[in-house]
Amino acid sequence: DILWNDPESTLTLWKTPLFENEEIIELPVDQRTVTRRYTQKAIAFIEAHQDSPFFIYLPHSMPHIPLYVPDDIRDPDPKNAYINTIEHIDTEVGRLLDAVDQFNLSANTYVIYTTDNGPWLQFKHHGGSAGPLRAGKGTTFEGGQRVPCLIRGPGIPAGTVCDQLTATIDVLPTIAAITGTALPEDKKIDGMDVTGLWEGTAVQSPRNEFVHYTSVGKLEGLRQGDWKLLVKQASSRRNQQGEKKLPQMMLFDLKNDLGEQNNLAGQYPEIVQKLRKRMEILDQEITINARAPWIKN
Repeated sequence: DILWNDPESTLTLWKTPLFENEEIIELPVDQRTVTRRYTQKAIAFIEAHQDSPFFIYLPHSMPHIPLYVPDDIRDPDPKNAYINTIEHIDTEVGRLLDAVDQFNLSANTYVIYTTDNGPWLQFKHHGGSAGPLRAGKGTTFEGGQRVPCLIRGPGIPAGTVCDQLTATIDVLPTIAAITGTALPEDKKIDGMDVTGLWEGTAVQSPRNEFVHYTSVGKLEGLRQGDWKLLVKQASSRRNQQGEKKLPQMMLFDLKNDLGEQNNLAGQYPEIVQKLRKRMEILDQEITINARAPWIKN
């Protein structure tokens, strides 16, 4: 709340650089301005490349802590900081979509709007909410893993909703299939082509499984259909919700327990055994050519 009440802290407390390619062009950058500036840069790129295929990856700095928005749209109440920031991002994404329409590119342009993890709950109303989901960022519970994804593009019926299992790693092979681009044969691609889900021609995802790793690359779980197994390491510390040490084996039926409150591991030991064995097999397949985790153990 202190930082939100002092917008100038973006300049006085942080020495955040703004890069263009490999050059620092502003130090410190005024983080109140970056969401609009990123958007404007993306629009300029679209205009310059509207006559040829292009790819834009636009990872907004917001709503990562600390939160900042332009002074002209700022809500002074710190309890509304996250809402205010998300509304600003929403407005800027709208400007980007308007630009795609303005340059008559909607008929052959896909726009994917999603996020990389759930809310950062320790920052309370500055970190967002997972709603009915358990926990948040940094965990393998649904609150940390299950995120919204909105897609607009040719062949995608407007207003449709899909609740099938898919993951960000499926975007690469899906876009490759849609554009007729061959994937490298010397690389193991973990994603799957989910074109049918995007276009509404398939009712079931080709993906029935998803392996869960911690942020330091440790194998921790497997989702298979509606079943989800988590193999937690013993810890004496409490988590973000103040819960005590977690049991090692946790089995959830996500269809009937989306909030992961009822551990069924004791009732279904055969399912635990089956999923754990499958989890280890998939881990071996995935890690054969894997890069090192971003944090060493």
